[in-house]
Amino acid sequence: AANNSNNNNSNNNNNAASSSSSPAAAEATSCLLNVSASHRVSPWTDATRGADGEWELPTYSCELQDLAANDPKNKPWRPGEYQMGVDNVERDEKNQVMEWGGEKLWEGRRPPRNWDINRLPDNVRALLEVPHMPGQPLKEMFARMKALDPRPFHDKHFEEVLRDMPPDWPYFLERVRYLEGLGIRSEVEPGDYALQVEELVPAAYVTPRPDTVTMCCGIAGYNAETMPPRPVLAGTEEEDYLEFLYAKDQEGKVIQIQFFPSYGPHPVTFRTFSFVPPRGTTSITPFAAFHERGVFRGDAIEWSAEVPNENMEWFTNMDIELRLELADRSKLSQASKLQLQHRKVARAEKEIPVLWPKNSWQANAARAAAWDSELELRKAQTK
Repeated sequence: AANNSNNNNSNNNNNAASSSSSPAAAEATSCLLNVSASHRVSPWTDATRGADGEWELPTYSCELQDLAANDPKNKPWRPGEYQMGVDNVERDEKNQVMEWGGEKLWEGRRPPRNWDINRLPDNVRALLEVPHMPGQPLKEMFARMKALDPRPFHDKHFEEVLRDMPPDWPYFLERVRYLEGLGIRSEVEPGDYALQVEELVPAAYVTPRPDTVTMCCGIAGYNAETMPPRPVLAGTEEEDYLEFLYAKDQEGKVIQIQFFPSYGPHPVTFRTFSFVPPRGTTSITPFAAFHERGVFRGDAIEWSAEVPNENMEWFTNMDIELRLELADRSKLSQASKLQLQHRKVARAEKEIPVLWPKNSWQANAARAAAWDSELELRKAQTK
């Protein structure tokens, strides 16, 4: 969370790191400064369970040091909380009260002529309203995070659940299609791997969360030193690993996919993730793609098509062309078939021939292509 507020004071955040009023706050701030800017800090890092057994956000002491007991800033706070008119106020060198505002997206004192804050998304407008809080970088950071997306502050496990496809899903899909082309095995038809079904066939199951499905593959908690040895097939165990774990819906479309790297001589025996299926999904089938042993299909589970997923509305409402590319045509729903019947096919435009000069490069290339075609035709006829 950057601190480019209406009154820019870059020294406040640096001074605040060593000015916490309690060991817990000091330790939290110190940890924060050691975290790379590319990492997201969870508001539930120090969470505890309440008397009712539910998780509660942690409580921190004020980050400012040497405050009077009756100072309005000297109060415990939870991530995402701040008090306007208190946390954003300080006194300058002349003992004048200075109140800091929120972010601005332009340089200078006046906004551009065409500036209209209503054009921005709601969460961005909320972010711009969060003020700079001198000496309290941790509180300011969490306030900005909550302004952008308040959902992780109400659900401890929110960020552990996938809600959209990974950015590289088209490339993953190409690899998966190639592996599926080599054959798909299952528990009923395991091929040469009947003794390894337990660790090769994936599973999908519902969870206590009404919108979440969990997928897994492998043997959880396997310890080679204390547990019985796993069945080994020569030439398949040393280098093989689970490359992709993914799920398909009732139309055969991949609705979630995750890539897992190889750890060489330290194989991982269990993989899992949880996700929210896109709205409209009625069936979920798990698949596991191994680098050497190929693809294995698990048992399908039923799902409610009414469960929402705002992040994947683009998937639910995809056009028919993309649906045909991703789905198995033999499994298209009645609505998709109806959409297919009414789709408008672009008219083919007539290609106008170009007459190149006889001695031009383009004309010579065309004659060479014609000769090659004629030569191939003659070879085929002689055979």
